Amino acid sequence: MPESNLKVAVMPHDIIENDAKANIEAVSRRISSIDPDTDLLVLPEMFNTGYSNIREQLRLNAEPDNGPTMQAVEGWAKDYNMAIWGGFTAVDEKDRIYNRGFMTDPDGNTVFYDKRHLFRMGGEHNLLTAGDSLSPVISYCGWKLKMAICYDIRFPLWNRNVANEYDALIVPANWAHSRVYAWRQMLIARAIENQSFVVGCNREGRDRFGDYPAGDSFVFNHWGDDIADRRDDGIVYATFNGAQLDADRKRFSPWMDADSFSIKL
Repeated sequence: MPESNLKVAVMPHDIIENDAKANIEAVSRRISSIDPDTDLLVLPEMFNTGYSNIREQLRLNAEPDNGPTMQAVEGWAKDYNMAIWGGFTAVDEKDRIYNRGFMTDPDGNTVFYDKRHLFRMGGEHNLLTAGDSLSPVISYCGWKLKMAICYDIRFPLWNRNVANEYDALIVPANWAHSRVYAWRQMLIARAIENQSFVVGCNREGRDRFGDYPAGDSFVFNHWGDDIADRRDDGIVYATFNGAQLDADRKRFSPWMDADSFSIKL
């Protein structure tokens, strides 16, 4: 169980379509204003380019794990002494393209996760390769953090917190405002049913798939309460209270009565 608090900042970035250089520069300008005691900064899904439903454009957008986007992310983590979480358009040695999540810490340790559930209604399943492994649980600052990406949160078993294996679920997203009710309610549901903190970092702006207004990024505690501190610069902050989480899990323990299951990949 976490013994200390974790301060999280959520940056709902207005993604410049298909322009990794411009997006990296935009985030770099904003990151300098993040509270210096922040432990974890969360960026949106595919923060470097946004999603394209054109195969040729996706290939142009895709980078390897050591490309300019991840080099920038690793530099920010080191320079600002915080872990950074988000996603980018990735390509592997077999020319397969992925919607890839990442978490990089200040020591240069990086963990990747390829989105398992591709958004069929946007054609993502026809253009990208789905991940073939469970989403990882990452230890950082005494906390166990689980990764999911956008559409992944529609699938409760995928995010099930078995025997409190994680303390917080971090969800980068590009979730259009037309479906914001579902987005918010599912984040709350995942928080309550898994007795964990949940962060949903949405993008801002507009693309061909819809609008993404300010205010569509959320942070909920393990009771489903909104604990977001929304600042005038658009950054959303929250502090995870480790001692309270531990005490509440001991006092109220539905996880001890949960059904066992396995996921077939």
